[in-house]
Amino acid sequence: MVHIRYSGFSKGESVFTFDGTSTLSSALVTLTSWTWPESLKWLQDRVSILVLELSQGPGSLWNEVVNSPPSSRDHPEYDWEAEVRLGDELCLAERAFFRNRKRKMRAAFAELFGVALHEIDERDLPVVAIAGSGGGFRAMVNTSGALKGAQDTGILDCTSYISGISGSCWALAMMYSGVAGSPSPSDVRNHIQSRIQTPYLDISNFDTIITPPFNKYLLSGFLHKATAPGWGDISLADIYGTLLSARLLVPDDIKKLDPRCLSLHQFRRFVDDGSYPMPIMTAISRHLRQELESQEVETKKQERKTYGPTRRLRLRREAEQLEAQARWLWFEWSPYEVGCDELGAWIPSWALGRRFEHGRNIERRASVDAHLPGFLTNYCFYRIFGSAFCASLQHYFLEVQPLLRDLPLPIFNWLDSVLVEKEKEFDVIHPVPPTGLPNFVKGLEDQLRYGSPDAITEAEILRFMDAGAELNIPYYPLLRRGVDCIIALDASADSQDLWFTRAEEYAARRGLQTWPKGARWPKVLRPATEDSDTPAQNQVSDSDSRTNQEIASTKESDIVEQAAHQKAAQAPMGNAPLATEDRNAAPDHGQGQDTKVPVTEDRDPGSPRKVTDALDQPDEETKPSSAYVWIGSSIDNGSSRVDNLEEEALASRDGIGIVYMPLIPNEEAQRRHGGGLWHPLDISTWRLELQREETDKLLTTAEMNFKDGHQKIARVLKVMWIRKRNARLEKEHQKWKHDFDRPDGTS
Repeated sequence: MVHIRYSGFSKGESVFTFDGTSTLSSALVTLTSWTWPESLKWLQDRVSILVLELSQGPGSLWNEVVNSPPSSRDHPEYDWEAEVRLGDELCLAERAFFRNRKRKMRAAFAELFGVALHEIDERDLPVVAIAGSGGGFRAMVNTSGALKGAQDTGILDCTSYISGISGSCWALAMMYSGVAGSPSPSDVRNHIQSRIQTPYLDISNFDTIITPPFNKYLLSGFLHKATAPGWGDISLADIYGTLLSARLLVPDDIKKLDPRCLSLHQFRRFVDDGSYPMPIMTAISRHLRQELESQEVETKKQERKTYGPTRRLRLRREAEQLEAQARWLWFEWSPYEVGCDELGAWIPSWALGRRFEHGRNIERRASVDAHLPGFLTNYCFYRIFGSAFCASLQHYFLEVQPLLRDLPLPIFNWLDSVLVEKEKEFDVIHPVPPTGLPNFVKGLEDQLRYGSPDAITEAEILRFMDAGAELNIPYYPLLRRGVDCIIALDASADSQDLWFTRAEEYAARRGLQTWPKGARWPKVLRPATEDSDTPAQNQVSDSDSRTNQEIASTKESDIVEQAAHQKAAQAPMGNAPLATEDRNAAPDHGQGQDTKVPVTEDRDPGSPRKVTDALDQPDEETKPSSAYVWIGSSIDNGSSRVDNLEEEALASRDGIGIVYMPLIPNEEAQRRHGGGLWHPLDISTWRLELQREETDKLLTTAEMNFKDGHQKIARVLKVMWIRKRNARLEKEHQKWKHDFDRPDGTS
């Protein structure tokens, strides 16, 4: 029979456990012999078809997938041996891609800046990345629409990397898999419009899964995982990912069904020559302490109930300190490698899913188990990158917090206070355990980066989940790639937090002195004072982050109370600057004047790529901006917020640029589609489908928001190009001067 059980985060993930073929056979017999209610007759017919395909008999899907080796012609990687690469540097294949990409981008930068091609030297090109947030279908559509805007304005042709979390990973999967026909955002847009109108729980979706040739296409990874030795457990994430894949990774035209669309390694066919930016998808793995130490945390929680207030407070802090030692590790997934910067360990993307020991895969070509990795990309696209439901209880509360504001204010305030008080405890509770893959760092004791978790080399599997539970904008994988500018596309439901505090903590951990300081929402901006000796990055702490969240939450509560008196066109907190009355009362943070955010209008399709002076014209104070800019500095500890993008002023800043683009209502999109006031964040993260009208509105909103902000991006990139060019010329001049002044005969 099928075993159904719940497993804790650190002990297992199985919902259905297939412990050998006999168990699976028993499960199938149970399904077929069960007396089905008349109301479920429609489901019985489809289950019967599925049972027949999984019967292991001749001609069954099971026999074709599990017992038949895949084609070496279609999958030559099955003959390759894999090793773990140790180190911090980028792999050779990615470095080759970057060289090709720079050659492709040279003409695009010349057009964007309005200069002659001969003025552009590849060595001076800024490294630009686009980072797409999580947020389910909402984030997927927002990222796709924004990339269409980036394509039309020329920004995409100047971009080297696109990183994604959760829903944005879904967008990248459709873009680079080829399921839409090509990686062009225009083709991806058309694919999305046709594929997400039907819920993935619809009966027609189930028909797709059991009907040839889609059944082999979609269920191969499912069956291989179920039969793989050591980790053949089928989880909720597997079922969810298969249903989602049936909607998003299946083309409308059956003739275009291509197994290569399910291979992360095959993304290279669109990337190797530098034609498109390199995609980077992210997931996180939580390393918990040993079970005995976890019990120690629980013991301290119980002890504090029996003591007085002072003793309880001390025990609570001790428990929180123990829990804090449970670390989130960021893993990145590119067409070239899968690995973790914090561990300094990487494997080829085509080896994902193989079992490793002491740095080498332990499977051979003759083993059927070695065929498993080729089917795991489908598994990763939507089972791991879409496993938002594996998030902690704390993250669940943050997602539904906007919905709770409809409750009476006293009840909402009470729930909010409980959330703040129990933040640490809720953050380690996972209602649905994350899924797992074989641990490729097993046996690499004392070979990983300093500070790596001690026990990670002993684990059989690593458990992964949606990275949005830790940081909902994927800055982290970009920090090691020397990016000059990150364009952050934020479709988060809780975007008032902006995730900037945690990103600043990561940058400080990596020793980046040029990360923008104080890059967060204006109301909670906390720059270092001019006479402070303490760098701003050293002032970031958990208490600061919690304070920022409390202030932001309080601000939104005020907006709820005043909603009846606000203008219909004003955006809610989290997507707009402070309201006029709040601006007048807000402190100026040492700047001596109210902060004004310039907004550009750029909807002229005839000249979308020209940098104009419209950036310096401030818009209405109550109107949200499509783009906010921060540029860091290694010598200035004040706020890095930039309002007027004057080239002379910005040239003195030597840090990373952040262009933050929240998902906000767009007037042009409203005009095109008509209807009443519509806010894109009204689309819930947990929606199972989007109607055609909603999809069109959201795509247009994201596209026009990007076009409205593209001139700010162009100005920032031009300043960074000038900055890098001047630095190179100065260095060459100094070298020439040194060589010229050198006495004859010296070396």
